Amino acid sequence: MAQAITKKFLEDVYLKQRLSTWAIEKKFGIPRSRIYTHLKRHGVPIRSIAQSHIRYARSDFSGNLCEKAYLLGFAIGDLRVRNHNGLKSETISIGCSSTKIAQINLIQDLFSKYGRVWKGSPGKRGEINIEAFVNKSFSFLLPHSRKYKWCSDKKRYFFSFLAGFTDAEGSFFVSKGKAFISWGNYDTDILNFIRHGLMRFGIEPPNMHCDSLLGYVGTHGYIRNKNYCHVTCAKKNVVRRLILEIKPFIMHHDKQKALIKLKKNLSKRF
Repeated sequence: MAQAITKKFLEDVYLKQRLSTWAIEKKFGIPRSRIYTHLKRHGVPIRSIAQSHIRYARSDFSGNLCEKAYLLGFAIGDLRVRNHNGLKSETISIGCSSTKIAQINLIQDLFSKYGRVWKGSPGKRGEINIEAFVNKSFSFLLPHSRKYKWCSDKKRYFFSFLAGFTDAEGSFFVSKGKAFISWGNYDTDILNFIRHGLMRFGIEPPNMHCDSLLGYVGTHGYIRNKNYCHVTCAKKNVVRRLILEIKPFIMHHDKQKALIKLKKNLSKRF
């Protein structure tokens, strides 16, 4: 018995199952021309060429501003974000390579609810490549679209941003019996944004220190085109206040464990 080409049938196979017109023809024996005619007749939105290549279900970004601030900080620190297969693509690719399992797991947790996440096998150095494929609602993470100054408008936005950047580029550590929180980057605008944000919310900002290795050729053969800079918090009261503010937003498992060590260190230094 021939398959009736109803609107419900088309919505199920074409929209929900995301079968192409080629796949529907092969599976049900319905010519593609008839499928196309009935899609238009029933008002079922026809996918563009870019959309037709999307095989997995995707969800729009939640719109939550704390989540957005966190993702901006994390992306600036450690994510490769691009339009997948060109500017006309309906797909944003978000990738990273890391030897740290906690980092890979975090990226999977952040984006798996929004789209497909691919994870490779460990390489020779133990590095794992991971890539998430999400829709254009994540365009705010593209390098040329990363507007983050608004994150200092409210305290929870700022510390969400700072937590994301910290999970990617920050360090919690104990050295010579003292607790430290540090951030390093080649982008002095980001580091100054952090310093000014800390000051805005009543935390004494650390000074920024930069090396002088501009033009240095590293062992990997690349020439340094910027000096590397860092800001480090070492004063006990500053570190204690920072832990209090940033802890609710930290998602990286290793960083959460490191925070516990810092708190223990501070408790011994009263």
